[in-house]
Amino acid sequence: MPASLLWAVDVHGRIYSLSSAGQQWELWRDAPMEFKRVTAAQQCCWSLGCDNGIYLNVFASDVPVRYREETYENQRWNPVDGFSERLLPSDRWQWSDVTGLQHQPLHGFQLPSSSWEWEGDWYVDENFEGEPTEKEGWTYSIDFPSTYTKDKKWNSCVRRRRWIRYRRYKAMDTWAKIPSQPMSLPDPFSDISCGGWEVTEEPRGRLSLWAVSLQGKVWFREGICHHNPEGSSWEEVPLPGEVVQISCGPGDLVWAVLWEGKLIVREGITRDCPKGLSWALVEGPSPEVGASHVSVGSSVVWAVTKDNKVWFRRGVNSHNPCGSGWISMVGEMITISVGLHDQVWAVGCEDRAVYFRQGVTFSELSGKTWRAISAPRDGERSHSSASSHQRLETTQVDRCPVCL
Repeated sequence: MPASLLWAVDVHGRIYSLSSAGQQWELWRDAPMEFKRVTAAQQCCWSLGCDNGIYLNVFASDVPVRYREETYENQRWNPVDGFSERLLPSDRWQWSDVTGLQHQPLHGFQLPSSSWEWEGDWYVDENFEGEPTEKEGWTYSIDFPSTYTKDKKWNSCVRRRRWIRYRRYKAMDTWAKIPSQPMSLPDPFSDISCGGWEVTEEPRGRLSLWAVSLQGKVWFREGICHHNPEGSSWEEVPLPGEVVQISCGPGDLVWAVLWEGKLIVREGITRDCPKGLSWALVEGPSPEVGASHVSVGSSVVWAVTKDNKVWFRRGVNSHNPCGSGWISMVGEMITISVGLHDQVWAVGCEDRAVYFRQGVTFSELSGKTWRAISAPRDGERSHSSASSHQRLETTQVDRCPVCL
């Protein structure tokens, strides 16, 4: 069975992973600093650094991460010069996007971060709709904008050709910092969670990344997919209160904990609207003690209250993301994490050991009992030091359950 990974951060901010095919926690020694949070998906792992920066680790694979940049060169015919760059004032830019509305000169393209490199120089695309064009790649039309053809006709008054250049993501299997936006965010992040890969298969590798700031605001990372693993920008999501922690499942479940201990659920998440439409308020498991942590999977929600009690939410599914009620579970934990196939891990309150929930099945999602994971850290002979992990997430490598 293909291996899967369990991720963890210890109290010193070091990142470890435990493979279902391994016997010990492996330390990621190339980490540039200490980290506060880690969250993972099939193709990558995100982390929140102690410098409040967001870091991305894209796993190496046989399929390179490439992105195609393109721009169009536009010309108009006139009786003196023939086709030239001398356009009418009402025409599009000489160099533009496919619509002609955006100015896109060749020299205006920059790499989005130091994690990318150019594969080569710009070149003319000499194919049009699957057929070769003339050597210089021009396509012709009566006017802008209109339907283009590769054949030049007597009434072809304008022409355009597409220029292409590829860039490749080079920061594989290492922690690369996500560049900040042109304008800095108002306050640092305190929590992150990724998921959403089951919402749609197109575009390939699309993920949802949610973040919480120190002021209790929630942000959504736009544009994450296979050919753009860093995403494009952060968008603030309006809230009914101040959030302290958030969790995103592989599907359309997103839950968050409010400062006063209540919980909110994101509704309206679809293929075309991955960040959803609105929030629904859910009362916490205990009226006397508010929630402190929540974690969601495909069809389950687990929560921990401020007295370290563990709770399971029944009746949760895509049609009813809020569920129907809470069930008290045995055990005292400080954090909890739902992984593949709704399997559950947690960090013990007293011993800080990592626990696995045994007996979780499709027919019994709440499982049967907790079992401590006995695995030494990298370079250590005993398993006692494995008890200082304070935050863990799971990642699937080849769509298989984690087997520990």
